[in-house]
Amino acid sequence: MTTVSSHAIAGLGSYLNGAGTNNRALSGAGVAFAEDGMGMATNPAGLASLTRDGWQIGSIFLTAEQTAYASDVSAGSSPSGGLVIAPGKRTAEPDVPAEIEGVFPIPFGAIHRRIDERHAMGLVFYGNGGININYKTFDNPNCPQGTPQQGYLCFGDTGSDIAQLFISPTWAYTANEHLRLGLSPTVIYQTIEINGFSIFAPASRAPDKISNNGHSGSIGYALKAGADLDFSDTLRAGLTVQSRGRMQKHSEYAGLLAEQGSLDVAPYIQSGIAWQASATLTLLADFQRIYFSKVKSLANPGNAPGRYGDRDGPGFGWDDLTVIKLGLHYRASDRTTLRLGFADIQRKPFGRDQVLNNLVSTAVFDERINMGLSRAMAKGTFDIALNYVPKKKITGVNPGVPDQTITLSNTLFSLDIGWRQGF
Repeated sequence: MTTVSSHAIAGLGSYLNGAGTNNRALSGAGVAFAEDGMGMATNPAGLASLTRDGWQIGSIFLTAEQTAYASDVSAGSSPSGGLVIAPGKRTAEPDVPAEIEGVFPIPFGAIHRRIDERHAMGLVFYGNGGININYKTFDNPNCPQGTPQQGYLCFGDTGSDIAQLFISPTWAYTANEHLRLGLSPTVIYQTIEINGFSIFAPASRAPDKISNNGHSGSIGYALKAGADLDFSDTLRAGLTVQSRGRMQKHSEYAGLLAEQGSLDVAPYIQSGIAWQASATLTLLADFQRIYFSKVKSLANPGNAPGRYGDRDGPGFGWDDLTVIKLGLHYRASDRTTLRLGFADIQRKPFGRDQVLNNLVSTAVFDERINMGLSRAMAKGTFDIALNYVPKKKITGVNPGVPDQTITLSNTLFSLDIGWRQGF
C-alpha cells in the first residue's frame, strides 16, 4: 500500500452548551443562577440555593448536518505521498443504533434533597457528544493502488462516533448568608468508534489498532468544584472548575490516538454573574474557558512528528476555547417562565491548517441561539427548549496537496424536553 503523509485524524467530540432543559435554554449561562436540580452540572454550589427538594428527567433530541467539499486539483499537482481528497461535496449520514432518522436522544436527570439548613445532597447525570458523522463509501479513483479505492480515505465508510455520560453525586454547603460551596466527584463513561482510517496504518505504532475496531468503552473520573457569592440582594457571582477527566485508554485505537489510545476529557473553568433587574427579570453573563491543550490527542497538530499512537503523534490540532454565554430569564406569570440565550465561541477550536485533521469533526461551531419556556402543571413543571447553531464553514488547504482546498460545514438543531417535580 502506498504510504501517505500523516496529516489526517478524525476530530471527535464537542461540548454541549449546558446541561438540562432550562440551563440550555439560557445557552449554558447560569453558573451564578441555580434554578433546578440540573444546575448541579453547571455549578454544584447552586444546589444549596434550591428551596424545594425534587427530581427531574428529560432528554435532548439532537440533529446535525455536516458536509465536506474538496476542490478540484491540477493534473500532476499531487506530491509523492500526497492524498487527493475526492473533489466535490458530500453530506455525512448518521449510522449508529442510537439515532432515529438522524435524531440522537441524549438523556439527563437529577434528584436532590436538603439535609439540614446548611447541607444539601444530590445526584445528576447528563450526556455529551452523541453526534455520529459518517461519510458513506463511494468509488474513489484518486486513491493509491493497493487500496480498496473506496470512500474519502480509500478504505470504505469514513466516520467517527463518540458519546460521554457523566454521573455526579453532589454535596453543597451554605457557609454563611452570602456564600455557598459545592463539590461533585464525577464518574465518566466514554465510547468511541472510528472507521475508514486504515490508510494511515503504515505511519502507526500499532497498525491493527488504528481503525474499524468497533466501539471502544472507557471509564474515568473528574472532580468539579464550585462557589457562588451574593454581592447584594440583586447581584450574585459564581465560579466552577472541572478537572481533567482522566479516562482509561482505548486499547482498540492505541494506534491512532496519542499516548497509545488516550482520550481524556478536557478541563474547563466557568465564571459568571446573575443580576436580578426586577422582580421578574434576571440577566446572566458567563465566561467559559475549555483547555483542550491539556489533552494530547486533542491538542497535537495533524503534522506532529511522531507516529500515530505515540505521545507526540498526530492529533486533532485543537486550541483552547473561549465561550461567552448570555441569558435572559423572565417570569411571565406564576405558572409560566420564558428564557432566551446566546453563546459565542470567540474562535474555532482549530485553525485552517488543521481542516483535514477534522474531516469528521463536530467542532465547526460558532454562535448558538437558544430559547425555552416552563409551564407549571398540577403535579409538576414541563420544560422545553430549542437550540439552533447556524451553519458555519471553515476552509483550509490539503497539506499533502497544496493546491487543493477543503471546506467543512456544520449546523445543528435540538429540541430539549424535561419534567420536574417536587417531593
